Amino acid sequence: MNQITSSLKDELIRLVARSSMVAECCSYSLVLVVLEHNVRESLEKEIQNNEIKLINVSKSLSQRIVSLSIKERIKRLDVEFEEIVQECNENIWLTKLDLLFEPSLKADPILLLKWLSKSQPIVAIWPGQIYDKTLVYAKPGSEDYRTYSLQELKDIQVIKACNGVIK
Repeated sequence: MNQITSSLKDELIRLVARSSMVAECCSYSLVLVVLEHNVRESLEKEIQNNEIKLINVSKSLSQRIVSLSIKERIKRLDVEFEEIVQECNENIWLTKLDLLFEPSLKADPILLLKWLSKSQPIVAIWPGQIYDKTLVYAKPGSEDYRTYSLQELKDIQVIKACNGVIK
């Protein structure tokens, strides 16, 4: 790993810790970390070496709901997601959230994350980008395309790392 990524990782961990403290005073104890795709993968590997447990949400959740009918998956999604998060200690980061965007599950990923963060602090690595003042998942026209105005997310902490700079 190069020094830029290592220093970015250290800065990101410090900023997430600070943002988590701020989030404790908000309605939702949720911190979203938005990283460029090429940085996300290498940082996730490095972050795991820092006593932070990364939870692959798509993998964990799919293992729990794969045998259920579509209707049951929709009904059980929030309960199964909550159990995954509650089984872990507090020093976890959620990653690979893509399954939450699966159209057949009829879920709103941000609402799910907000709901979970009312009972315990959540740090989630967002699998998309920020364009202008909008949090985006997927490309326009995709079935799983989602956008959220940063204004409507003002009650959560959002950290953006772009070109090696954290904002």
